[in-house]
Amino acid sequence: MIIPFSPEDLFELNTQLSPQFNNGVIIIDNIFKNYEKILEVCNNLSVEQWKHTPTSRNFKDYYDCRPIFANHHPNTEKVNYRKSIIFSLVKHYYNIDYELNFQSHFTFNYFKHLNKNVSKNYQHHPHYDMDFNVIFYIDPFENGGTAIYENIKLNNNEHENLLIDISSFNIKHIIKSKPNRCVIFPGYNLHGGYIENHNTYYYNWRINIANFLSKSND
Repeated sequence: MIIPFSPEDLFELNTQLSPQFNNGVIIIDNIFKNYEKILEVCNNLSVEQWKHTPTSRNFKDYYDCRPIFANHHPNTEKVNYRKSIIFSLVKHYYNIDYELNFQSHFTFNYFKHLNKNVSKNYQHHPHYDMDFNVIFYIDPFENGGTAIYENIKLNNNEHENLLIDISSFNIKHIIKSKPNRCVIFPGYNLHGGYIENHNTYYYNWRINIANFLSKSND
């Protein structure tokens, strides 16, 4: 069934939000007003293959997919409200005085194992991103979240294999996933997706939305 929708209506923020700040991470629960509808849309979506090479393990050991809602001609009032909430929190908790670029589109990360009983030592490849990461946990399984590691020099080979043995890495803390939770943290901290029970995502999809904030050049 084809169902038309407005992204800004679907992803409208709740008006009563209670952010917390723990371990250098902003945490906002019950971020979206229409979470159940978002989950319904996400569970009925065909998803496009993400990082892949001829020797990649994607679509062999796991599915790593990244659909995007471009958000054409968004509702300006709702976009500005999302921007104001996120910008005000980042500026307050991280004490920055510069302007940030904001992405109005919605980029999803979909992940699912094709093998059972994967060792917990294997997790999503640690990596660095832009100034700030904004992650929305969508799937209903509170299974891991995002690991923050001690910063080291690291070659990122996730285009070949998203999974890497992290037993030699020092995990500083794990940001716990929770349905309809938003977390914001500096992308220059080494980080990566973390799964407590891999079999959960053999039977189900791990789904989140990732946005990135970068320093404006204006």
